[in-house]
Amino acid sequence: MVRKRPCSVCGKWFRADPRQGERQKTCGQQECRRELHRRSCVKWHRKNPLYDAHTRMQKRLAQEAPVPGPGGFVDPLRAINWPLARDEIGVGVATLVEEGLNAVLRWVRDAKSA
Repeated sequence: MVRKRPCSVCGKWFRADPRQGERQKTCGQQECRRELHRRSCVKWHRKNPLYDAHTRMQKRLAQEAPVPGPGGFVDPLRAINWPLARDEIGVGVATLVEEGLNAVLRWVRDAKSA
């Protein structure tokens, strides 16, 4: 049997739904459920502060799909929107990534031709 307990939002005593048992935290009023959800979202966003920025950056980078060249080949360096990447991660990091990708791409092209 589920015992009575106070709502974690409004403080009123309630008897939890037997199917929920000890997991039920609010009295079931819509305002209390909404407030508990809001608090949970705030807590999650504090634990994952870069999630929103990362998701926005992925969406913006995906908006501009690369155009395949001859033979269906997509140059991986042209697939990246470098001005946007520089704005998001900084010039130094973007330059380092770009140069690293250039080196890998040269190596792959040399290995493929040999």
